[in-house]
Amino acid sequence: MLGRRLFSAAIIISSMVTLLFLDYWLGTEAALGRPGLLLSFLSVVVAVVAIGELAAMFENAAARVNPQTLAISAFAMAFVTCLPALWRDYPSDCALGRLGFAMAGLVAGIVVLFVAEMLAYQGDGGRGEVIDRLARGSFGLVYLSILLAFLMPHRYLDGNNGLGVMAIVTLIATVKMSDAAAYFAGKAYGTIKLAPTLSPGKTVQGSVGGLVGGCVGAALMVWLISPLIFGVPIDKPWWWVVAYGTLVTLAGMFGDLAESLLKRDTSTKDSSGWMPGLGGVLDVIDSLVFAAPVSFLLWI
Repeated sequence: MLGRRLFSAAIIISSMVTLLFLDYWLGTEAALGRPGLLLSFLSVVVAVVAIGELAAMFENAAARVNPQTLAISAFAMAFVTCLPALWRDYPSDCALGRLGFAMAGLVAGIVVLFVAEMLAYQGDGGRGEVIDRLARGSFGLVYLSILLAFLMPHRYLDGNNGLGVMAIVTLIATVKMSDAAAYFAGKAYGTIKLAPTLSPGKTVQGSVGGLVGGCVGAALMVWLISPLIFGVPIDKPWWWVVAYGTLVTLAGMFGDLAESLLKRDTSTKDSSGWMPGLGGVLDVIDSLVFAAPVSFLLWI
């Protein structure tokens, strides 16, 4: 189990690093001068796959949602959210703002859901099935938009191509190093259950280890990896690094428990099984969903 988990994690990390490097290169003036293009493509793919996993979880809860409709609505939501990446020089005085595109994307996704229900409606009302599908579909879009709405603005911090990449790398490294530290600390020292009903495997000792791992991850990114390897100095004091590591880690733990709540309620073990040892896309991004807003607010 541990071997498969480490293998899957290595594949994901190497793929993500490669994609972010290419995204950085495309953002340079020597290339296209368009930061965020590849990240936008990845965001759309992740949204469509993740909404499909949610649809499967909803099936376990006996809610009959249409996975094709959800996929189209998730595509619309993610595509509109990522529209700023299509500008070579995004207008600084845009009234909508980058976060505004996330709201516009969410509206677009929900409109798709309503249109699909209108087209499929046969006049057999009175059972509340349409409302049930709309509610579950809208929830899926809102849940995923929390991550996308704040991930893309990371990429455009201060209009700095290098800083934008490092902000995302720091977010991911902090959360994932926290996850790894919590796993190993829990295995070695865990005795007190943190949330036995929601996630029996999580312990208080593991959470403490996760906090330490998150702070170490943030420190490595800000003080070592960013300036020495990527050549991007990040002028942040030590207390900011500690606050970032602590708060982003806590938000990541909350996101992990939030997905555990959904899985317990739908009797689902993993959101899918295409990543051995790790589960599905939702199992990988769950801790990032609520960590991304916290991270962005700390950066700005």
